[in-house]
Amino acid sequence: MRTSGLWCAAVLTISEAAAEDLDAAAPDPCIQAPIGTELVSHDGGAMVMRLPLLGLCLWCASAAAANRAADGPPSGGVDEPANGYVTYSGTARARHGPRVLYLERDVVRYQNGRPAERVVLYSCANGVAFARKEVTYVDPLAPDFMLEDVASGMREGIRSVPPGRSVRAARSVFFESRNEPPKSGPLPQVADLVADAGFDEFVHLHWDDLVKDRTLTLHFLLPSRLDDYAFQVRRLRADRIEGVPVQVFRLRLSGFWGWILPGIDVAYGEANRVLVRYDGLSDLRDPSNDNFQTVVSFAPGDRHQADGDPLREARQAHLAPCT
Repeated sequence: MRTSGLWCAAVLTISEAAAEDLDAAAPDPCIQAPIGTELVSHDGGAMVMRLPLLGLCLWCASAAAANRAADGPPSGGVDEPANGYVTYSGTARARHGPRVLYLERDVVRYQNGRPAERVVLYSCANGVAFARKEVTYVDPLAPDFMLEDVASGMREGIRSVPPGRSVRAARSVFFESRNEPPKSGPLPQVADLVADAGFDEFVHLHWDDLVKDRTLTLHFLLPSRLDDYAFQVRRLRADRIEGVPVQVFRLRLSGFWGWILPGIDVAYGEANRVLVRYDGLSDLRDPSNDNFQTVVSFAPGDRHQADGDPLREARQAHLAPCT
C-alpha cells in the first residue's frame, strides 16, 4: 500500500546459518531473493533482511472516493462539496504506548464532486511542521504525489512530465535521501498499480468484495525501489472503535514473505467508509532513520468544510526538524 506513500522497511534479523541457506538458494540475494529482499551483513555475523513494505500513512482517509464512481458507495463524514475544501486531522501515537509521535492535517480540494488535490502537513508535538505531502489526482489509483520530510532528508513520489498529465508513459517515480544519491525511473506499467493515496480509492471501489471476505491482489508502488510489489488485501473482522462500527482490513505482501512480515491494519467506518484507524509502519522516520511504528487515529466527526484557500496555506507552511 499509501502512504508514501508510501513505503516502509520491515527488518527481520536472521541467524548466520539461515543467511547461508538463503545464499545457497540465491547467490545474489539482492537480485534473486523474492520480493526485492536485501541481505546486509553486520559486524556481529548476523544478517539483517530488509524488505520494503508500504507505509501507507493512510492520511488518505477521505470517503470522497465514494463519489468517484457513479455507482460507488455513499460519502461519509461532512458532506463533500462539489467545489471547495475539506480539512481533517489525525494523531499518530507509538504502537506500544501513549506517546504522540506526530500530528497530521489534511486539506482536500474538490472539483466537480471529486478530490482534485490534497496537501498533508505532518507536525511535531509543538506544532511545527516537519514534513509535507502534495497529491494531484491525475490517476485515482496512482496519483502524482511528493512527500518531503526535512527531518530525515527523504523525498519521494510520482511526477508527470508535463505536470498534470495522466498518461503513465509520461510519468516517473523518484526517491532521494541523505544516505543515497537521487534516483528516478519510469512509472511501472502494470494494470492494477496503486500508489500512495490511491489505496483509499482502491478500498472504496472494492468495498463490496472486501466485506464479502474476498482476498484481493494489487501492485503497490515502492518509490525507494522504483518498482511495484504484489500485496493482498482482506477483511479481518467487524469491530467497534470508540463506539463506531468499523470494518478492519489487512494489507500484507503476497506469497511467502506475507506470512513472516507484519501486515498493516486499517479500520473504516461501516456507515460512511471513512478511515478511523491505521496500525502499522509509517513512511516517516525517527531520528535513528527507522520508520515509526504507529497507530494513527482519525476522529470520525473531525471533518470540516473550509473557506479561503487552505491548500495554499498548507503548501506555504515552513518545514523544520523537530527539536
